[in-house]
Amino acid sequence: MSFQIVGLKRCSTCVKAKKFLEAHGLEVEFIDVREHVPSAEQLQTWAAALGWDKLINKASQTWRQLDDAAKDLASEAERIALIQAHPSVMKRPLLIYPGGFKLGFSEKSYQELVA
Repeated sequence: MSFQIVGLKRCSTCVKAKKFLEAHGLEVEFIDVREHVPSAEQLQTWAAALGWDKLINKASQTWRQLDDAAKDLASEAERIALIQAHPSVMKRPLLIYPGGFKLGFSEKSYQELVA
């Protein structure tokens, strides 16, 4: 099985997720969203599977620092533009695995995935 983690290099939760999968003998490709900004097509795919409300982390420091006009996301194009301009507003880690996607990290949910 091939796994990708989309997140930030310095995000402690992303690091934990990667280490967990590697400890279970899985090969993991890490993609830093600041270095490799997701394409509109990728974001649309992830949002279709997970929902924009889950993909955009409104509890993040980046979100809180945005002005109200930037937070007014009336269309999919505006959501895509927001994440592309501010990749750290995306909830992370985003785990991409054969057959699906998973947002966030918990040992229990990852354990179920690798079992």
